[in-house]
Formats: sequence, structure tokens, C-alpha cells
Amino acid sequence: SGSFRRVASPQARFRAPILPSRSTRQLRLSVEGIKGAGPLNGLLNSFYEKMQKATETMKKDLESAEYEGFSTDETVRVIVNGAQQPKLVDVTQAAVDQGAEKLEQLVVEASKDAYRVSKQGQEERMKKYFKDMGLPMPPNAKLPF
Repeated sequence: SGSFRRVASPQARFRAPILPSRSTRQLRLSVEGIKGAGPLNGLLNSFYEKMQKATETMKKDLESAEYEGFSTDETVRVIVNGAQQPKLVDVTQAAVDQGAEKLEQLVVEASKDAYRVSKQGQEERMKKYFKDMGLPMPPNAKLPF
């Protein structure tokens, strides 16, 4: 039945049937489903197309972007892409000469710096994309990837 069902257990868990939510049903609307019904739908279609193009551009930019981070003494460099995936760790002989424990610390410092720089770069790009679409940057906006 469509009602809750009690599951016999000491914790008395409840299960509900999985039904599509209102938001899920609304997301299933396609662009074709709203075309041709007036000027508001034309604006929605235009906005949807702009969002699609901006999202594609943003993904491509993030894939190709590279950000550098350095240790405090600049003997270790880490390069990450826009998705914070490491691409390169560059270690100088001076860093190796400091010993294994210090080298470990320097790599961690450079990695954290690269992550910080990449997040700043992402925020700047997000602001640019929202500005290009004529929208204000939402507070606490986060990238979906």
C-alpha cells in the first residue's frame, strides 16, 4: 500500500514508498515542453540556452585551467587543474636535501597553496560567468563539480 510500513526491529525503523517528488517531476520538463506558449516561455528558453552554454564553457575552462601552489620556501611546486586534481609535483634538490620529513611538510604546504589558489580562481570565474549572463552572483555559491 502507499502508507508507511513498520519494520520489526529494536530500532523501530520506518520505510516509505519511493515516489517522485514534486521537484523531480518539475525537472523532467524539457525545453520542447515549454516552447511556443508566449513571450515568457521565450525568455525562459533563452535563459536556459545561456545557462547551458555557460555550463559547457565553465567545464571546459576548468578542465584546461592550471593553478600553481608553492611551499613557504618555494622549493616545492604543485600544479592542480580546476577540479583540484594534482597534475604535477616539482621538487628542487634544495627540498630533497632538507630530509624526508621536511620534504613531506613542503609537499603538503604546496598542495594546500595550490588548492587555495584554485578555489580563488574558480570563484573569479564563477563571478565572470554570472556577470556574462546578467545575473548577480548568489551568496555561498558553490561549483557543482
